[in-house]
Amino acid sequence: MSITGFIWSNATDGVRRRCGPGASFGVIDTLEASQSVTVLCFSRGDTESFTAPDGKTYTSNAWDFVVTSDSDAGGYVADVFVNTGGDITQQLGAGGSCIVLRRENGQPNFANPCNLNPPPG
Repeated sequence: MSITGFIWSNATDGVRRRCGPGASFGVIDTLEASQSVTVLCFSRGDTESFTAPDGKTYTSNAWDFVVTSDSDAGGYVADVFVNTGGDITQQLGAGGSCIVLRRENGQPNFANPCNLNPPPG
């Protein structure tokens, strides 16, 4: 299962996509405000906060593993920057955890865009 969303429109400086679920992981690239993304799974990591265009402040330690196309290797973005219409941990449930999907699918490098050892979160 995957969820389609977009980067909040008021993330005017863009959002850094990283190798793992936290600000200490290397930066892969920057996604632009309003850019469409597909969330494949989530991991727990650093807690981040962001105020959306409607004035609501979101705080979460969930990080979404997102891709922008079928050929994109993907990367992690703090969930607070991605509008999927709800809480990604509830939308995908426990089965949407990157660790669970990695184990269940027998793909040890799933959601590991930078080939970290061990894989992130």
